[in-house]
Amino acid sequence: MKKHQEHIVCIKSEKVKHREHGFVDYKLNNSDLMLGQRATLEKDDDFRQLLPISIFTHKGKVWAYERTSKGGESRLHNKIAVAVGGHWDLEDLVIENSVIDLEQSLANTMARELEEEVNLTSSIVKTIELEKKVCADDTEVDRVHLAVVYVHELDGEGIESCEDQLKTVGFLSPKELLSGDYNIEAWARIICEILVEKELA
Repeated sequence: MKKHQEHIVCIKSEKVKHREHGFVDYKLNNSDLMLGQRATLEKDDDFRQLLPISIFTHKGKVWAYERTSKGGESRLHNKIAVAVGGHWDLEDLVIENSVIDLEQSLANTMARELEEEVNLTSSIVKTIELEKKVCADDTEVDRVHLAVVYVHELDGEGIESCEDQLKTVGFLSPKELLSGDYNIEAWARIICEILVEKELA
């Protein structure tokens, strides 16, 4: 069976041409949404696969974890990340009268991914969506993805990974993660830079 044969949501890369420093000011809209088979999209940088991703903050710090060698994506092994989430699957779409409900579809994807990837014992007290979307070109992985970033403020530090390939590092300030002492992946760098700029953590 072909790996990654499922269909997922994407947009044409040309929609986010005007980007800088790994992010783009882009408002997602229904007219740009397309479907493609993941296996094909992974190798085609004419498209950006859409990923709703979540980060967790508490008292000015952001939850970080390390992608271990147990993970399937070897290009990301041993790097520090701050976001969890995944592909926007066909089954996540909410459709009414043949029109996609964008907000509810994104919410479905985010909720499914959080249930799969983290165990929360603290409560989310506030969630905001960043206006800037992560749109990097640093690696082959980056060049075929676009991330919609949700920041969840927690009332404590009660969060753990549900997956063996993710090793919890803990809560660190964005400036600590940007200090050069950590082997952070491109998306973590971009997100931490946005958090510092917006004074969100």
